[in-house]
Amino acid sequence: MSEELRSEAEVLAAFEAARAELAASHVELQEAIDDLNSRPLLTDEEREKLEEQAESGALGEDMRTLVGKIRDGEDTWEAVFAGESPNGALLQGHLTTQLEEHLEDIQLAWEDLLDEEEAQGNYLGPDGPRHAAP
Repeated sequence: MSEELRSEAEVLAAFEAARAELAASHVELQEAIDDLNSRPLLTDEEREKLEEQAESGALGEDMRTLVGKIRDGEDTWEAVFAGESPNGALLQGHLTTQLEEHLEDIQLAWEDLLDEEEAQGNYLGPDGPRHAAP
């Protein structure tokens, strides 16, 4: 076999291996999405705790209003968190507060994720992911 044909065969084999890996990753991703979609957004305990805190005013007046709308059947947590609710803006203040309170933890978790990916030969930079050559 000539060197050119062998090189072409190697490229085709590498391409096929990459395609198979992509297909397997797609299946795994779809299974993970299906698993997440099969779970309730909030457990009963989480929902009750959130609603109790909101009703007490501990999460701000907007959250108290939002919980009232949800308990009155005007809205649902699923619609609010999916961005499909006209009352979703009532959640903004609470989310901003949570972000401010947990910003350092979020930054540390992001740095850990970057370190893990780089250790695997992947780089998550400002221009998007770059992967190590196979």
